[in-house]
Amino acid sequence: MNAAYILDPTRRIWQRPAGPAIAYSDGGDAEDYLLQTLRQAGDVSATSRELSAAIRDWPSAYHLSPVRHHLLHFLAIGRSHRVLELGCGCGAMTRFLGESCGSVVAVEGSPRRAEITAERCRDLTNVSIHCDNIADFVCTEKFDYVTLIGVLEYAPRFVPGNDPVRTMLECARTFLKPAGVLILAIENQLGLKYLNGCSEDHLGVPFYGIHGLYGKTDPVTFGRLALTEKLQQAGFPHRECFYPFPDYKLPQVILSAVACSSPDFDVASLLAGITSSDHGTESYSAFFEPLAWRPLIANGLLPELANSFLIVASQHEDFLSALDPAVLARTYSPKRLPNFATETVFRRAEKGRIVVGKRLLHPTEGLATPCYHGSLIHQPVLETEYIPGRLYSTELQELLARGGDITAAAAWAKDWLDLLLAHTTSESGQRFLPGDWLDAIPQNFVRTADGSLQRIDIEWHWSLPVPFSWLVIRGLINTLAVAPPSRAITDLSLHQAIKAIVADSAIALTDEDFRQVTEFEAALRKIVFGDPAFKKTFELLLARPVQQLSLPSRREQLTQQIDLIEKEIARIKSTVSWQVTKPLRLIANLPCHLRKLLSRHRENG
Repeated sequence: MNAAYILDPTRRIWQRPAGPAIAYSDGGDAEDYLLQTLRQAGDVSATSRELSAAIRDWPSAYHLSPVRHHLLHFLAIGRSHRVLELGCGCGAMTRFLGESCGSVVAVEGSPRRAEITAERCRDLTNVSIHCDNIADFVCTEKFDYVTLIGVLEYAPRFVPGNDPVRTMLECARTFLKPAGVLILAIENQLGLKYLNGCSEDHLGVPFYGIHGLYGKTDPVTFGRLALTEKLQQAGFPHRECFYPFPDYKLPQVILSAVACSSPDFDVASLLAGITSSDHGTESYSAFFEPLAWRPLIANGLLPELANSFLIVASQHEDFLSALDPAVLARTYSPKRLPNFATETVFRRAEKGRIVVGKRLLHPTEGLATPCYHGSLIHQPVLETEYIPGRLYSTELQELLARGGDITAAAAWAKDWLDLLLAHTTSESGQRFLPGDWLDAIPQNFVRTADGSLQRIDIEWHWSLPVPFSWLVIRGLINTLAVAPPSRAITDLSLHQAIKAIVADSAIALTDEDFRQVTEFEAALRKIVFGDPAFKKTFELLLARPVQQLSLPSRREQLTQQIDLIEKEIARIKSTVSWQVTKPLRLIANLPCHLRKLLSRHRENG
């Protein structure tokens, strides 16, 4: 190991004597909780169910969720690679890299966070953690990959010089092999979520980056053009930009640049169920983000307004051989248990056709063999043809955004319900669908050019016939949950809305149907997501007003805030201190009252 560093055997981190300590933290309580959780965990692996179960808030989700690793899966970093992770934080990516590649050197300036990383990687002998400022880090070895994931933006705070961002990029370049690759992930200063009112992620103030208010030592982000120029100036002439959604932190979709300019590939449908989060606070959304992407994509604006960037860059163009230029997009299944987690790849094939392939992220057996879990069968399709068209569920989003009511929603649902009814069989007075229709919900249908509905993404099967009521209820719940609010149905509970939507198709859902569906859905969620308490959650969900399923409108949010402020003013005015200081306030306001009286006297002549 580098002679400049001494190993602290207690904390398992390498330090320079009298080395710097970076004052960066997610908060003492949050980091204490992480360290305690890791120390008590028997399984600290990248896919640990134990750690996922310990997620309680945004900081713990950011550091413990396996969804974070989706960002790097497609790069195929393997055992022959050596990786330098600059700014490793609390070790979420470090753990994933340690399990994936030959060796990892992780650098973190905060001793506390370096200690947390060491605990996360306690059983990985190919990982070494160095506590040091990135600008001061000393290492003579060269690496295949260097990462700056959520780090570059902090350069103004921790790196000296007139251009600390360029300095950090140049520093990263010095550690790369001649054909080595920089992996950079950062928020977009002009991201759509920021334009929609989300707080700036690092400073917690809405429109801070949009207004260009960054100070000299503030964390700073960039638009696509400015970031590209920074990389060019720092010696990275060859770059590929990808667009993770909702952002790089917990990505569910990763788009390539070519996807954004492929008119035969419906990018907007991939984003139809994704909304951005204002981490740690409430968002004042002015518009419904999933619907906004379609016209923006049509006008070529996705690369400029994506919420964050994932850039792979190099000094040499050889690195492009490690990327598959035929891939348009990759989607991931968030929150599933590891044995069900999948990656779906949309790829351009011969003669310009698009194919869709699916693979297990953590395979334990071949995809050709169905995976049985009691009555549930999981069998992702290796490859199938891409079906062009509009995602059926987006029609309801647009309908409700126009203020559509239950009658309009029922008219939309009729095509889907008629299709389901055409495939049902009856037994003992109940209707059932074939087991491979378990997941035939509106999000898994495409409206093709001839107006028909075509099924997509046939991944789940039930070994028994599927109760018709189960599919109808779960399909409408999933669709309404990602639709914008409509005042026309604001007073209805989800239970009431579902019954009203299907009534026009002469389908009567009873309370017993909802009870049985709750049991079935809870059993399914327990198998796929490991959620043992979903039954109660589902019951509460059905009783909740439809309006609360999606983000409230800006006016409703402001109204709520005004109500809270008015209540706080009333509380303050009722206190003893307010009453005691009333004479003082009258005296302080006396000059203002006198000026108003004089002004009125002059106006009246």
